[in-house]
Parts: sequence; C-alpha cells; structure tokens
Amino acid sequence: MNGDVKMRAGADWTRQYDLERMNRHEAAEAFARYKTAIFPIGATEQHGPHLPLGTDNFLARELAFRLARRVGAVVLPTLPIGYSWVWRDIPGTVIIDQELLKRIIKNVVHSLFRSSGIERFIVISGHGANSSAMKYAVRELVDECPVLCYRFTYPGVTETAARHARTPMWEGMLHACELETSWMLVVRPDLVEMSKAVREYPDTPLTKAYHHSSVPMGALSDSGVFGDATAADAERGEVMLQEIVEYMLGVLESTGNRS
Repeated sequence: MNGDVKMRAGADWTRQYDLERMNRHEAAEAFARYKTAIFPIGATEQHGPHLPLGTDNFLARELAFRLARRVGAVVLPTLPIGYSWVWRDIPGTVIIDQELLKRIIKNVVHSLFRSSGIERFIVISGHGANSSAMKYAVRELVDECPVLCYRFTYPGVTETAARHARTPMWEGMLHACELETSWMLVVRPDLVEMSKAVREYPDTPLTKAYHHSSVPMGALSDSGVFGDATAADAERGEVMLQEIVEYMLGVLESTGNRS
C-alpha cells in the first residue's frame, strides 16, 4: 500500500493543514509554522454522465493536500467556481469571468500576507480554463507583494498520460476522460458511476474550429466526455496523481522549496 493510500486509510492527516477547520489560534500557529498557503480552485460544470459537476474541485483539493503534506503548507478553502464559458448552456454550469478570478487570487494573496505573513503562495487548479487568470495574477503579484507565487494545473500531465494511460487524450486536452475518471476513482469513488461511463472523441466539422474560434466544447460533444472514460482505473490514477505531485515538488525545489 502506497504512502498516500495508507494516510487516507488511517487518521485524518489533513486536519493539521486545513484552514477552514482551524480556530484562530490554530490558524496563527499553522501560518507561523509553514509560511506557505495553497489555494485550490476548480469549477462547477458538467463532466459527462458518470462524474459530478464538482469533479475539478475534488481533484484540486486532493492535489493541494498531497502537496501540503510534502512541503508544509496551509490549505485554503477550495474556490468551487471558475471560468467555464465553454459549458455556459449546460444546466448546472456556474461561471465567473477571467478578470474576476484573477482579482480573487490577488486579493487572497494580499490578505494572507497582511493577516498571516505568508512568504509563499501556491494556486492549484483542477480546471484548465482557469490557467490564464492564474498566469496574469501571479505576474501582477510579483510587482505588488513580496510573496513567492506559483501556479499549477496538472503539470506534466501529457508525459504522465503517455506513460500510464491506455487511451489517448482528445486534442491534447482532458475532460471527463480516462484521466479525470481514474483520478476520481482514487479521490471520490463514491461519486463515480462507471456503469454510465462512455467513450467519445468528438470529430465534427467544428472540431478544428474549436481551437481557433469561439466554438464552445458544448457544441462538439453529445455526452460531454472527451476521451475514453470506460478505460479508467484507480491504480493507474493513483500513480498519475503521485507523478503530478512530484512534478510540482520539482518546480518548487528548483526555485527554493521553503515553508
């Protein structure tokens, strides 16, 4: 049994890192000890017939806690809404725009620097479309606040998928596919309905235009799946999650992994 699974099966090891479960004295002690905050952000949007709308939130939170345990950090409450424009016509979709998301990230850093004296901030997204807002928030923060900032959205996933996935990614992207489904089988298997999983690689006249126009993903797929969700496997999912965490650690260590 690997280390992460052992910890999951035992005591609630996340308690010491989880800001929203701390009282004021515990929070003060945690920030004095770690000096690092991790902010998981996700989305509320469709993930096919077999996964919940909050898939990106569960995955971002999981990666945040795994990284926190390795580097020593306080994990903030997950932001469960992101930039989900491509699914705006699908029931249940909730969206905030890129500029607002960027401001939220910046506000979080400024407030934690003031209240808690953080020295390092890491934002981890489980949703690819949040990446642009994260990128520009981090760039602007470097000129505004003496906090070392990092941003991650499944870093190294293409190489990880090439090593472990059984099926190809759609157009180099992932959504409700083998990868996300495998990860959810590790993180929240109780919310995965594999009997409803399907395989779909959208191939319509609009597919090529998606990358070069305003055509939304919602116009390309009947099921909302982009790849082969039926090939998902928890064991391979665990290996991939571990490799994503190792990738993040490598980035942090390359620039001075301090807590």
